[in-house]
Amino acid sequence: MNITKRIKQILKKTPRFILKGSCKKCGNCCRNITFIVGKEYLRHEKEFENLKTLDSKYNNFFISGRDEDGILLFTCRSLGDDNLCSNYALRSLYCRLYPKIMRKHIRAGAEMLEGCGYYIESNVNFEEILKNLHS
Repeated sequence: MNITKRIKQILKKTPRFILKGSCKKCGNCCRNITFIVGKEYLRHEKEFENLKTLDSKYNNFFISGRDEDGILLFTCRSLGDDNLCSNYALRSLYCRLYPKIMRKHIRAGAEMLEGCGYYIESNVNFEEILKNLHS
């Protein structure tokens, strides 16, 4: 087996990234939401209006701006003035999963929102990989 395949095999067995830190209750995750439909981020208000007719969960959010790439940013309607969720027990799956690490986030640079108390760290130890190559 070649070395590249062996490294991939080793990395497959170990999660490469871990989530650390804790919530600072800044509310930024509730103000800077993006949605992906298919493989594309929502960029047009009309697309969002169509989504709301297909799935009522999108009515829990409103368009609050755009990022530097023209991607629509949404804010959750349950975000209170104190940066806490006013509907915590019934919050959406999106909110329940945050800040789940997903492969697309890692490819995008694995950066959390400014002010967020969470951060992503690699747990791959290159020395361990080298040891495992010979086992």
